[in-house]
Amino acid sequence: MRHAITVIGSSEQDREARPRVQLSGNATLRESVWYVCENQDKRSSLLDDTGSVVLKALRVPLIAYRFYNVVHNTRLWSGKRPLILVRGRSMASRVAAYVGTWGGGDVVKADDADTPPLGPTRYLMQPDGKLELRGD
Repeated sequence: MRHAITVIGSSEQDREARPRVQLSGNATLRESVWYVCENQDKRSSLLDDTGSVVLKALRVPLIAYRFYNVVHNTRLWSGKRPLILVRGRSMASRVAAYVGTWGGGDVVKADDADTPPLGPTRYLMQPDGKLELRGD
């Protein structure tokens, strides 16, 4: 079973529809959502909604450590590299992409924007939800 973790870094992303991954064959997929904030139960202070650059910088180490643990433990539990679905090039997406890679996950560019994918991105999501290996 493969695990997909959708990263939500702002209230705007929270309002948008979640990307859906379509795996090939009969592979099963377990999906979860990770909010880029200190407390998953109280999502009122997402990282990208914070106005101050200083406050963002102070919050990043704790958030990065927690996401590393989520990805690493998911990989240990499932036995496969989790897919980390990021959208855009915001601070939350960057933190999730780099820390998720360090934790053993595969980063997926889950939006259809023309912006280039982040450095650790391994897969590009097609409009139908299928994954394509990054070719550049």
